Amino acid sequence: MAVGIIAEFNPFHDGHAYQIGEIRRKIPCEEIVAVMSGSFTQRGTPAILDKWTRAKLAVTGGVDLVLELPFTSAVRSAQDFATGGVRLLSALGIVDTLAFGAETSDLQGLKSAAAAFEEKSFQRKLRAEISSGLSYAAAVSKILLPVDMRQPNTILAVEYLRALPESVEPLLIPRGEVQSSATAIRAALYQNPALWEKISVPPFVLDALKSAELVREEFLLRPVLAKLLTSSAADLREIYGMAEGIEFRLAESARTARTFDELVLGVVNRRFPISRVKRLLLHFLLNFKKPVLADYVRVLAFNERGQALLKKIRAASSLPVVTKVSQHITSKEILCAENLEPYKKNLAFDLRATDLRETLYDVPQSARRDFLISPRCQR
Repeated sequence: MAVGIIAEFNPFHDGHAYQIGEIRRKIPCEEIVAVMSGSFTQRGTPAILDKWTRAKLAVTGGVDLVLELPFTSAVRSAQDFATGGVRLLSALGIVDTLAFGAETSDLQGLKSAAAAFEEKSFQRKLRAEISSGLSYAAAVSKILLPVDMRQPNTILAVEYLRALPESVEPLLIPRGEVQSSATAIRAALYQNPALWEKISVPPFVLDALKSAELVREEFLLRPVLAKLLTSSAADLREIYGMAEGIEFRLAESARTARTFDELVLGVVNRRFPISRVKRLLLHFLLNFKKPVLADYVRVLAFNERGQALLKKIRAASSLPVVTKVSQHITSKEILCAENLEPYKKNLAFDLRATDLRETLYDVPQSARRDFLISPRCQR
């Protein structure tokens, strides 16, 4: 069997290396399979490196097999992100342990918090606290003291435990001392010039970052404005997550925004924090209307142990295994994906998301890279 990880590796840093080292120390004989978000992250931002590069760096860092978490799960709320990742790992048929980090070492406390979510009294208290003016995270933290649900890894840890089937054991890896968080690394990279002395990552990641061209989230402004200004309220309401009249706030912000940040901040309120607005804009650009429950095994990178894992997955799982995209979907089919079988509909969103990310360079890159790039294999 294998240990599963759900990650973004955006980018791979010392904290990821620590987590993998701890897994190897605690369960030395098992392979590690990671499910990783693709071209965009759970917070609705473009990944700093393309998904194949990030997957290859993760394998260099100790992961045996990296699979893509479909866009339809990856760019969602923390609960949906965690549920989608756990569901995919469980469906592989070879994962008996889920390893995850948190800002606490109290696994029992996290389990108690996860169980509390399912209680009717908790939901009643949550609605009351939000109505009083608290954000979702602050309201949950107040109810679940001493568990601090404003910590991003703790939030995900609780959601993993809520989604985890009995057949998969949790392995909590308390966060070690990390000099640079992923957020701090990205902030340092986007300084002009980049603040390399503040970036603490393994040497092979540093080399990749120094040679990479960075995508620019602000380049999303024009396509979003163009689509917003030519869409009706009815069009907007069809998009997944468009609720509570937020379409009118989007339309109003589009009339005055001069930067992508201005557009987003013009929509943000207590119910729609920045990450939710950014996810919503991606859903809007990609015309994501309704989640379809249909997973598949999209292979991004592997080593020899990972290659052996793939053989086990093919034997143990009924999920389609995607190593060559053209064997599952064509460029023409992407244009009429609504007529495809469910897993191909979801795969089409991954391909569109990759194409969208390719437009965010100073000079837009070629479309349909998913058809051109094979999984990264390291010997």
